[in-house]
Amino acid sequence: MFGAMFNLLKQSFALVGVVKALRQIPFDVQRAAWCIGRDGDIREYLATHAVRKLQIGAGHNMLDGWLNTDFNPATRKPGQIYLNATHRFPFPDAAFDCVYSEHMIEHIWWPDGQVMLKEAHRILKPGGKVRISTPNLESIASLIQPPLTPIKVQYLKLSTDKHIPHAVGYRPGFVMNNFYWDFGHFFIYDPETLELALSLAGFKDIKRCQPMESDEPNFKGIESHQKIVGNEVNVFESVILEGVKK
Repeated sequence: MFGAMFNLLKQSFALVGVVKALRQIPFDVQRAAWCIGRDGDIREYLATHAVRKLQIGAGHNMLDGWLNTDFNPATRKPGQIYLNATHRFPFPDAAFDCVYSEHMIEHIWWPDGQVMLKEAHRILKPGGKVRISTPNLESIASLIQPPLTPIKVQYLKLSTDKHIPHAVGYRPGFVMNNFYWDFGHFFIYDPETLELALSLAGFKDIKRCQPMESDEPNFKGIESHQKIVGNEVNVFESVILEGVKK
């Protein structure tokens, strides 16, 4: 009887919610600690950098001369601060020259992505530029469409060997389901949708770029995703757009 009751309790949405809330408490405490002194770090960065560059979702990709931010900062070293990109940014209007984000926007829903992009637009100076790199829905969807090109074979094998031990062979169905559900991805952009998102946020002169390449010197060579998946796979998997605040 006790076993049956225990199984019922484990299925209780209320009880599961309470457990999840309790598990969240340490992160809430840590987040509060990250915010202590953050305003001073921001003021110091703005005061000491003639060219101001913001990276959203930095992780371990610390860029010299940039204000590196993350929802879960990888380090407390000077130069990286806590930022929830789905809320108003703690920066003044027209404060930055460049904003960059790599493989982050897919981890928030479309409305939150719009908040992020509109905030990026707000804090950029006129003439300032944004660069967004994110997985390309067009490429992922192409895995189930013939022909099975060498890069698709490479992508299927890499994804399966690295992330899907239960897969039965190198099959697009396994790889696509894993991509959508096992990485915390909430909204995947194809090039047209990402261009729309940037346009709705107010950006102009939107153009597509290749990894590591840009007409803007501050954006050249700053990608890090290829260190994880390799150059060819990164080109296949990622779509990169830049826009300008007029």
